[in-house]
Amino acid sequence: MRLVLHRKYKATLTLGRLLLGQKQLCFTREPPKACFGKDIACLDEGVYELEHSLGLCPHRPKSWIKEGVYKLEPVHSEERGWEIGITDIGKFASYPWDQPLESNTIYPVTSYRADGTPMFTKLAFLKLMERLEQEWERGEIVELQIVSERIPYLLESCLQRSYC
Repeated sequence: MRLVLHRKYKATLTLGRLLLGQKQLCFTREPPKACFGKDIACLDEGVYELEHSLGLCPHRPKSWIKEGVYKLEPVHSEERGWEIGITDIGKFASYPWDQPLESNTIYPVTSYRADGTPMFTKLAFLKLMERLEQEWERGEIVELQIVSERIPYLLESCLQRSYC
């Protein structure tokens, strides 16, 4: 099974749609691309493998994501609850209403209000987790492919593509 995250870059955030085949599972919201000069950044484009391993918590150092295949695993902590870890370099998480967005984190969103405010973020994450658990229980390999539209800005660092 392959999920595809199709996203658009904006100067202040990255918006996307998470698709399974032709069906949209949810919208997403991420920090802006690193070339916009922010302290936080979104994941690079590429293909990442999602793997079910409940109870395992990655204790490896964080690093910048390069293109390739990476494992994703459900991770639980008392402080944050459930998250879907992208190996040791990123994650899917519930939207942090009272905190700033984190680097290399994808936040599922069910919909947006007319003013752009995300709605039903916890529900979107739980639905995604439930959908992935069905695949993991059957022993399926789940991949996440991230593709992006061209950056609509003329900053030289933004025009350098990080994928083929």
